[in-house]
Amino acid sequence: MGVETWVQRLGRGACAGLAGGAASAIALWLAVEPHITKAIDLENAAAEGHSHGDEDELISRTTQLVGGTVTAVVVGLLLGVVFAVVYARSQHRLAGHTDLGRSLSLGGLAFGVIAVLPALKVPANPPAVGDPGTVNDRTLTYLAIILLGLVLVGVSFAAAQVARRRTERAEVRWAAGIGAAVTGGALLLYLAPSGTVDIPATIPASLLWKFRIGSLAQHAAMWLGIAVAYGTLAHRRSLDQTSVARQQYQAATLR
Repeated sequence: MGVETWVQRLGRGACAGLAGGAASAIALWLAVEPHITKAIDLENAAAEGHSHGDEDELISRTTQLVGGTVTAVVVGLLLGVVFAVVYARSQHRLAGHTDLGRSLSLGGLAFGVIAVLPALKVPANPPAVGDPGTVNDRTLTYLAIILLGLVLVGVSFAAAQVARRRTERAEVRWAAGIGAAVTGGALLLYLAPSGTVDIPATIPASLLWKFRIGSLAQHAAMWLGIAVAYGTLAHRRSLDQTSVARQQYQAATLR
């Protein structure tokens, strides 16, 4: 099989990204879009007294659905390529004894940093919820939390590495890494400005929380799809390499 090239790694990442994007699109249709539709219906109902209800939409819901689906697949593709690069550079630091296990570990980290951590401070809101004037501030806060979360992952890896030099006990290394991540994450969430907004009385709390859970489910579906697909492909390549090496060894011993 030979040494794996970056073209092969990136190709595997692209394939995994397409799988994750497809999973994200399915979750979008099943867990997010129904709540967006309900929110839009509530917004239109509330606005009937202020404007004509039969005005044509600038962008139809069908176009929005198609655009959201395409966006989910494209984002998954790009993140799959990034996933391949990060995995190649950090697989020796990830938990797991196989490529699939390490890939799932990386996918879990990505989901935690890119989806869960910022959502705790800047939760997702459906259309018609939130002051448009605060969009820029909330977006900057969201991105800043993600960037600092990535730094936090590096710090936790460094803490685990320091512990590795001092002891061979795996539980101590895990405690050091997890302790650094939890402490840093709590401090980050405490210091970061709040991204919550006033919720209109027309939006039921149940609809709001279903939308937020659906948004997290969409993120989870994408990262799980990427991690499983990438880990499976990488594991298959490892098995192929092992099989080739065994055949070469057997051939050499028979000479």
